[in-house]
Amino acid sequence: MKNLLFALMFALVGCAATEDKGSTLLIGTYTDAGSRGIYRTTFSDEGFSMPELVVEVDNPSFLALSDDGDYLYAVSEGGTDATSALNAYRYDATTDSFSLINRQPTHGASPCYVRLFDGYAYTANYTGGSYSAFPIGEDGALGEATEREFEPREGSASHVHGLFEAPNGKSLYVTDLGRSEIFQIASPAEELSRYSLAMGSGPRHMAFSKDGAQAYALNELKGTVCVFDIGEEGLSLKQEIASDSVGGGGCADIHLSDDGRFLYASNRLKEDGISVFSVGEGGYLTKVGYTLTGMHPRNFTLSDDGRYVLVAVRDSNRVEVYSRDAETGLLTATGQSLELSHPVFLMWM
Repeated sequence: MKNLLFALMFALVGCAATEDKGSTLLIGTYTDAGSRGIYRTTFSDEGFSMPELVVEVDNPSFLALSDDGDYLYAVSEGGTDATSALNAYRYDATTDSFSLINRQPTHGASPCYVRLFDGYAYTANYTGGSYSAFPIGEDGALGEATEREFEPREGSASHVHGLFEAPNGKSLYVTDLGRSEIFQIASPAEELSRYSLAMGSGPRHMAFSKDGAQAYALNELKGTVCVFDIGEEGLSLKQEIASDSVGGGGCADIHLSDDGRFLYASNRLKEDGISVFSVGEGGYLTKVGYTLTGMHPRNFTLSDDGRYVLVAVRDSNRVEVYSRDAETGLLTATGQSLELSHPVFLMWM
């Protein structure tokens, strides 16, 4: 009997030790309607912990974390040059808190993306029609930015929307929604290639196949996903497939599952939701599903185990949770959500 009780106690202790304590999620927000900056929560099968304000800052609509987790960078997406900046923070594991290192102007309005690459922090300045490159010091501090502006193309103003590291780690792809072009750069001033899409396409965000052979670009305005082969001379288009089939004109974010079998894209402004594509031989896509979400699903992320998709639905003022079927790729609403004013960016910490 004693042995049985001991075994039972050992089993219970073992279960407690392996209990899912959740994953830490950082949430960037627009601070025009109640939110005050960057929030942190823990997500598990049971849902979310109470969100905690960890950085008070204006409009942190996109974040980037250094590889070692010691430094956090957040844009301040202002509508003018005077209100647009990039902020650098140091994370202190002892106090579990962030402290401001410095703040630098982007010299281009409406920075909506930040990417860390080869010793620089790059911002995509949407209204400014440019990207800025900030050298990062050993202490995580930002140096003064150099900026590259783009001229209008066929009468359409430049709107740089994102910067995405190439699979080989040697370059960045820069999406220009206004010019409907994708630039490839190796450094702040070195352009390697460019691909011009049909005017009015509006490339916004990108993802890459697991083998590095294909690139996927989500076109916000046209509502399509372009599939490219990646070659030494740049990108070559092999397929274009609809994500938004109702003319919303507001595609936002795109991600691949970790196994590379499924691709997801968010659509806004009309019948808001997430498109699901299966990935076939050679990277070709087949649309296999569509899941309606709350209003304005701007950014989303897959959980580390691939079982969930979390969606920041800005105008519904919450983060929604969808379960993901690993075999079919399809999403199902769980009913779980986190209430927060204007969430627009999600990042695992």
